[in-house]
Amino acid sequence: MSVIDGDKLDATSTVNTQQLAELVPTMYFNSANPRNTAYTIRGLGSNTLSISAANDGIEPGVGFYVDEVYHGRPATASFDFTDIERIEVLRGPQGTVFGKNTTAGAIHVISRIPQFTPEMRAEVSWGNYDFAQAKATIGGAIANHLAGRVSVQFTRRGGVIHNIRTGEDLNSLDNRAARLQLLYAPTDNLKVRWIADVSDQDSSCCTQNFLRVGQSLRSASRQFPALAAGINYAPPSRNIYDRLTDIDSPLRIDTQQGGISAIVDWSLTPVTLTAISAWRYWDWDVANDRDFTGLPIQAAQRIPSRQDQYSQEIRVASYPDSHVQHVSGLFFFRQRITANPTSIYGPAAAYWLLNPANFNISIPSDLLDGYGQTGRSQFDMKSYATFGEITVDMTPRLAATLGLRYTHEEKSGSYATQTFGGNDLAEYSPTGAAELTRAKLSIFRPQSYEAQIGHGNLSGRANLIFRFDDQRFAFFGISHGYKSGGLNMSGLPLDATNQPALTTVVIRDEINRTIEAGLKSTWLGNRLRLDLAVFDTRIEDYQANTVSSVE
Repeated sequence: MSVIDGDKLDATSTVNTQQLAELVPTMYFNSANPRNTAYTIRGLGSNTLSISAANDGIEPGVGFYVDEVYHGRPATASFDFTDIERIEVLRGPQGTVFGKNTTAGAIHVISRIPQFTPEMRAEVSWGNYDFAQAKATIGGAIANHLAGRVSVQFTRRGGVIHNIRTGEDLNSLDNRAARLQLLYAPTDNLKVRWIADVSDQDSSCCTQNFLRVGQSLRSASRQFPALAAGINYAPPSRNIYDRLTDIDSPLRIDTQQGGISAIVDWSLTPVTLTAISAWRYWDWDVANDRDFTGLPIQAAQRIPSRQDQYSQEIRVASYPDSHVQHVSGLFFFRQRITANPTSIYGPAAAYWLLNPANFNISIPSDLLDGYGQTGRSQFDMKSYATFGEITVDMTPRLAATLGLRYTHEEKSGSYATQTFGGNDLAEYSPTGAAELTRAKLSIFRPQSYEAQIGHGNLSGRANLIFRFDDQRFAFFGISHGYKSGGLNMSGLPLDATNQPALTTVVIRDEINRTIEAGLKSTWLGNRLRLDLAVFDTRIEDYQANTVSSVE
């Protein structure tokens, strides 16, 4: 585990997960836009590394938590941090001591709790590209046994990519966040903490500028250079540092997340009872230019989404200074994600997307102009788990840990799309119309399907820790991680007959086995820290979302 405390976050101006990845070894963060967000640890986790590769039916392999509450969608990790005490990054399979089961690790963001002494802090920053950021916190006692804390944050920055077509500067930032906390502590043994928060992003984002062209498996005449030359198109600049684009569709991100939670800690000698109840939501709406060029290939692409989740966790833990330490608990999680995708093509789509060699008729240039697809998807999930872990001090220097978790999950989903528009084909013969209809259906085809899965599995870990002294210890561990199967909620690929491939609806369980050994140490009066680790991870049925196209 790596721990970054609040002082270091403040000193390095780390306000989001992308910047956190610069402080934590083996952690990687990528976000083309909030919905298409991915984070990995040791190369494993979410694989959403490109636009529109997000799939609502696949869980992340790295869990993301804020104040002990699991966040079901990776998108929520793209929001700014507010008033943070510390961040813990755990590597390898997790789930035997708290929260949701994961195969690659967990990121836990822990905010500063209310205090009964008055406290106030504020910070203002500014920079180039019209960057401005303000953070403020105020807290203290409200009444006898009741304390409160209010934290707000605002970040704004102008665009960093210039659109030569419209004169706009794109990829701007406009983020706002607020958190209200109440702490009720009637006795030293009982603490109840309520948290309500909301974060909002509203900006002209996100696009890209030209870097280079990759080589695909298509013929030379269907590669980007030949297609672009055929209609005399060139990117506004081939120097990435010019930061220029010429996209012809408007950009907008309007996304919000928030929720409420209650955390109860009740010390009952010789254990502590903890209960965590939470509801959260994530609302997403966006407009973008999916072809990333000034060509009218795709005129509109949107996937408005809404996620609601409910979670309940109950834990019983021993005091940390006992010779036999243990924790056990129950976890319940439920979420629903709904999405309404819309995509519409423009007048250049037929030229760019359809290979004339594949059809027995001349393709009219306006065949796909206005051709589009709308739809609706819904994904429901329930997760039930029981977990426990025990650590025994076998000698004053040697400790052994064993943790187990059983998880049962039920998932169901539905997906349906319809097509509309494009050339109406009324002037063609039945044979010609049928061939052109085949061409249109090779781009978008109506499809609908439903699927469900439900089963469980056992996961766990075993560790040995040997302490040389208070400053140095070595460890060895074996862990078995489990992530239940998923459902393909992004539409199914088409088979050789242009029919939805129903065999690709269900994604199998992902199994992770990790063996790890290492050393953690501090030297020179805590001025030098040296951590070493070697690990071997093997995965069966890694859940990877891929996008492919054929001609």
